Amino acid sequence: MTPDPRLAASETPEIFVGVDSSECSRTALGWAAGLARRLGYRLHVVEAWEYPRDTVVRIGRVQLPSPEDADALLLGHLGELVTEVVGDGLEVTVDVLRGPASEAILHAADVRARMIVVGSRGLGGFRGLLLGSVSRQLCEHAPCPVTVVRNCTPEAQLQLGTIVVGVDGSDNSQRAVRFAAELAEGTGAEVVAVHAAAHGTVVDEPRDGAPVAHPTLGQLLEAWCAPLERRGVGGHDLVVAEGDPRTALLDVAEERGADLIVVGSRGLGPVSKLVLGSVASSLIQHSPVPVTVVPPARER
Repeated sequence: MTPDPRLAASETPEIFVGVDSSECSRTALGWAAGLARRLGYRLHVVEAWEYPRDTVVRIGRVQLPSPEDADALLLGHLGELVTEVVGDGLEVTVDVLRGPASEAILHAADVRARMIVVGSRGLGGFRGLLLGSVSRQLCEHAPCPVTVVRNCTPEAQLQLGTIVVGVDGSDNSQRAVRFAAELAEGTGAEVVAVHAAAHGTVVDEPRDGAPVAHPTLGQLLEAWCAPLERRGVGGHDLVVAEGDPRTALLDVAEERGADLIVVGSRGLGPVSKLVLGSVASSLIQHSPVPVTVVPPARER
């Protein structure tokens, strides 16, 4: 993958992974470690806590630990978790952060983070939610792609043979295609680019690639997917699927045995001011495989 241009030449990009003691975060840690190995990236494992909010006093008078002692205790537990789940052979940094989890991770994962990985839900109070508040806030506000790992089976290992990416011609969709191409270049995965729309939908001219006079939908899709050709991703297919993108992408992912779905945080939907579009929101709540949400370009 191409390093972020903000990085100094001597710095290696990092994959940030936010954990707590939930099974979902444990699975996310294993997934992130597998990807870091494939890409030659560093792994940065972080856990956030709020003092004394995360301290439970059940009975009687107790002496609460100082914030520094609490940091040290959690850091020890975090190191044990990394040793157990990640093992050897990977450069890993561990950090304990103070403050609300999403805010702490966003503050820490700025320049070096090429991706943030989290489980779909953690130890929040609303266990019935399909998507935890931390995962949603990261998808809405992170400056880099965020991968939400929904398969909460601790034994699950990284599989990245096929990546499905949703395309619709929007600028954010083009960023998703470029990111999928980078992942494929670094891991050898096949890319399946999917455009899903209701019958009769009118689409815009391609924003990335040569304009085509009176293009067909297939020609537009080919132009939108020019980054795959430019990066030499030999194994890629272009699919036009009729139907709601929220279900069509899942159907194609199931048919192709996809290991990851990549989408822009919002596309050409009617409510353009939403921070997280309906397609991305639905996928990260219902996809059985991890979903990467790619943010729009940062305003300078």
